[in-house]
Amino acid sequence: MIIILTSDICKKISGGTIYNTKLFEFLIAKGHRTAVDVVPDINGYDFRDDVSYIIDGILIDEKLNVTRLRGFKICFLIHLWPSVNGLHINNRLIKAEKLICESFMIFVTGMVSLDYMNNVIQPAAKTCYLIEPGIDSGWKTKDSFNEKPQKIIYLGNFIEGKGHTKLLEIVKKLRHLDFKVDCFGEILSKPYFSELVSEVERCELENITFNDAVPHEHINKLLLEYDLMLHFSDYESYGMGIMEALCAHLPCIITPTGNFKKYQSVGIQGILNSFNVSEMTGAVKDVLNSPAMYLQLVQSVKKGLNMQSWETNFELLLSKTEEL
Repeated sequence: MIIILTSDICKKISGGTIYNTKLFEFLIAKGHRTAVDVVPDINGYDFRDDVSYIIDGILIDEKLNVTRLRGFKICFLIHLWPSVNGLHINNRLIKAEKLICESFMIFVTGMVSLDYMNNVIQPAAKTCYLIEPGIDSGWKTKDSFNEKPQKIIYLGNFIEGKGHTKLLEIVKKLRHLDFKVDCFGEILSKPYFSELVSEVERCELENITFNDAVPHEHINKLLLEYDLMLHFSDYESYGMGIMEALCAHLPCIITPTGNFKKYQSVGIQGILNSFNVSEMTGAVKDVLNSPAMYLQLVQSVKKGLNMQSWETNFELLLSKTEEL
């Protein structure tokens, strides 16, 4: 039997929870008895000798008793290392993460987490595998485009560091242009969301809306309704929504986070060089005003992003899990 341990974040929609759900479905389809347990504290969890455990890295904290875990069949699944708390590195957590890396098999879901492990955590022993998200079978692509983008989507949960405040600054500066931005996401930080709403009301911004998160099975259809995606996050382990937009041939303008190096390597345009709001504003303004520049974005995305299926990616994870 395989049990995936995670937090109550699984009740929300995010890249990590979608990944975990896809993994659960894959393991079931492969004939494995599989369960998901929501755990408030790993130290108090009753581990069993006859079970293999996949522990979501979100459960790692400074008080984790790593020594106690060593006697069980355990691996860790890292979407984003907990010591990177949004934008700030927590050195106390790094010590626990280093001990985990030296004691257990690690699966990371993005190059950002892999690079962070190698360059910051720097464990003495490394048994780590990169298992990126996949794309759903039958993913549909956008085949018709307007001369200039007017309808823009912003996918990102409402929490500090996800770039909405920068987005508002850009919308204020470009409010005279003909466009509308629809934001979708879970409210993970109520103070953050309240500040966004207050700022929109204060500035009377009529061309931006905040909407609930969309079930993942509806995302592909939703993306096809838009002309452009914006994403100005300060940190992403992978950036699943961006990948899915590109696979739908939806042009994007994004900050250099997540899997951006891979996108650049295949010639996809729209990836900014910095987190500077003035640069973001200029890039968005140019694309909104210039059919030629928008066409360049469209053509760069249409070259194609070759993504493997979830099932193909998970085969390696399963084979290594079976070695526990």
